[in-house]
Amino acid sequence: MFDKSLAGKCFNAVLSVLVFFLFYSCYGPRTITEEDLLIELKRTPCYGSCPVYTLKIDKNGKGLFDGVENVEKIGRFGFSLSQDELEELENAFLQVDFYQLKNIYDGLVSDLPTTYITYNKDGNRKKIMDYYHAPATLRALENRIETLVLSKKMRKIR
Repeated sequence: MFDKSLAGKCFNAVLSVLVFFLFYSCYGPRTITEEDLLIELKRTPCYGSCPVYTLKIDKNGKGLFDGVENVEKIGRFGFSLSQDELEELENAFLQVDFYQLKNIYDGLVSDLPTTYITYNKDGNRKKIMDYYHAPATLRALENRIETLVLSKKMRKIR
């Protein structure tokens, strides 16, 4: 004979596990491979209280934020961008003509943080080192990425 209450309990258990994994997967991966990487932004330390972190976004909008110091979130966190947010960022790279910018912006100045920004689209990968005297459009792009990511709900990974 079939026990309906046991079947209901099993169904509820399976449903609970599926819902857990659905919500867990919404916050991003634990790692992002080089082939899936779309955007990376890394800020390095200075002698003051500069934010130090690395953020990575994959081609599907899943992201990782590794906060090191002078940021609200210390450790590794996952987040997700909507398709619209991802398209907005990709359009921002096009607007600044990212692939035509120089690879290095530096100068004879000390104690500044360095920002590394990488964009990988359709097999074209470019990494820019921004230490000093970068164009305002590049700085605005860096800040746009940072502001968007830091506004997202994040889940601690480790």
